Amino acid sequence: MLDLSRVTSGYGAIRVLHDVSLEIAAGEFVGVIGPNGAGKSTLLRTIAGNCAVHAGDITFEGQDLKSLADYQRASLGIAHVPEGRRIWPSLSVHDTLLMGSWRLPDRQTESAALLAMVLDLFPRLKERLHQRSAVLSGGEQQMLAIGRALMSKPKLILVDEPSTGLAPLMMEIVIGALRRLRQDAKIAILLVEQRIQNVLDLCNRFYILNRGQLIEPKPGEHLTRSEIEAAYFDR
Repeated sequence: MLDLSRVTSGYGAIRVLHDVSLEIAAGEFVGVIGPNGAGKSTLLRTIAGNCAVHAGDITFEGQDLKSLADYQRASLGIAHVPEGRRIWPSLSVHDTLLMGSWRLPDRQTESAALLAMVLDLFPRLKERLHQRSAVLSGGEQQMLAIGRALMSKPKLILVDEPSTGLAPLMMEIVIGALRRLRQDAKIAILLVEQRIQNVLDLCNRFYILNRGQLIEPKPGEHLTRSEIEAAYFDR
């Protein structure tokens, strides 16, 4: 579904990712772990269309993405849940979710079913449906950000650090929702996450990103936690 081939990208003239190659199949959960500043968020922003690509190729279902703006990539079925959630604080939960479906060609008929699916996944949002997004807790805002992405009926969701800053109970709810999405196997997810155990529990496979370069374990290679941490901390 998604194929990055030797991609170098960053912000303006600053290169952050170097010669990165990555692929994700339909319905697959793939994780990316690595230290702070390794380029994990830049990787997701590059796929979403928010970073300059200096070299390499990015395709989605065979279509070249490099010439497409972020909103055009969203129309193809790529949704981004950014670090920090980036919700609209003045909008209600209901209106924020509906904004997620604004580019669907058949929005009028699809929005109701998508909304029901999101509220089933996150019952807390149903309780807060007509409250302003600004009054939600951090965990509820993370649910809202994921729900907004799901409202676009995506084929691929880029999820950036979903557990950051969450209380243990809220983190378990959010990770549990991602686990349910994996079981449905209808949506591919590229998950960037600091908590290594969440990646090991959720993902079919994973990459380690360090200093802007990706390391992929060989097929059939089962790294121990200590080996992962050694690569993670560049020891």
